[in-house]
Amino acid sequence: MTRLTKESISLLTIGILATAGMVITGTFINVFLLRATDGNVSLIIIQNIINFITMWIAFVIGSKILAKISISTLLRIGISSMIFYFMLILFLQNHLAIFLIPLAVFNGLGSGLYWFSTNLLVAKIIQETEQGRYFGYLQTTASIFGVITPAISGFIITRFNDLTGYYVLFGIALVFFILAILMLKNIPRFTITNQIHIYDILKLKGNPYWDAGKSFRFVIALKDTINGQIFILFAFLIFHNEGVIGNILSITAIITVFSSFWFAKIYTRKKQQAFYLSTTIIMMLTYFLLALFPYIPVLITAWIVFAITQNWASTILQSVIFQLANRARDGYEQSDYLVALEFPTTLGRIVGMIIALLLIYFISSDMSVYRLLFIIIAIAWILEYIIIEKKVKWFRDELPIKE
Repeated sequence: MTRLTKESISLLTIGILATAGMVITGTFINVFLLRATDGNVSLIIIQNIINFITMWIAFVIGSKILAKISISTLLRIGISSMIFYFMLILFLQNHLAIFLIPLAVFNGLGSGLYWFSTNLLVAKIIQETEQGRYFGYLQTTASIFGVITPAISGFIITRFNDLTGYYVLFGIALVFFILAILMLKNIPRFTITNQIHIYDILKLKGNPYWDAGKSFRFVIALKDTINGQIFILFAFLIFHNEGVIGNILSITAIITVFSSFWFAKIYTRKKQQAFYLSTTIIMMLTYFLLALFPYIPVLITAWIVFAITQNWASTILQSVIFQLANRARDGYEQSDYLVALEFPTTLGRIVGMIIALLLIYFISSDMSVYRLLFIIIAIAWILEYIIIEKKVKWFRDELPIKE
């Protein structure tokens, strides 16, 4: 079993702290925006589309200035931008709706630089044989915060008047983001002197690993974006209470902690196809059930299923992305592909939000919209598996790497 190096542990700690901040802010962020904008779902979706576009712009900016500053400096700028985003929310409070679009630009740039630099640092620091374990432990610790955060968040939100509870949560998240910045002193100041060939790779044809990677990331982004934006809103439509939702999320997150920790222990490259296929079938059936029977018992059952299996898929897909980028080559570096993959990722996110926006515009029933979106998510799950199988046969034709 490969142990994580000292640098890997430092990067993992930064990821854990930043994840804690994002879990605290992200659990009810869409409910917060829904209440802050008097229920304007369309405005929230437009805000998210702009956010995703500016994330893509941040990747372009990062690739242009990477030769001049270190990757860790870009990461510091990204986290700092997220800090300022939530500080502005705390400052604007009741005037937030007016500035929602400009805030989306600011948040998108910060988040984009964060993920841009994190991906490059993972490629630089984490060995391929460490990746499954690294992502597994990251998912496990994220799940631990998932146990604590929702119930506490729901409790805080319901104990304060209006949106005050949300502002308290955002203040707590700022502390974790600041700690993540302080931990950056332990990361070497890596630089990439070679130009990142984004546009050359985007035009690349006949490379099965690149073809698989861009299709894989597009479908994942479309699916995860729709799910991330509408699932909590769907739950809020059923329960109408952040406290109840928070308690359910915390209970199911306990299951996720044990499931993720177990998976991180047993995961190997040889087992990734079997695990992903099993997870795909389970998740696809679960979303179809949600679409057919959008009631409380089915919703709670779905949450339990997600708690057990979703982090398995997250661990594998992150590892697969790095495997694809590492094998694509064609005269380019792994970092070139990781940056270029943000283009299909951004496109998938935007397409997902446009689909949701169009359904909301043409269908008057919110419940009908959610049902159709759950069907789209179910189909996307099986597409992910098929893409890797068709393009690279889940790496079966390659000699296994010793783990």
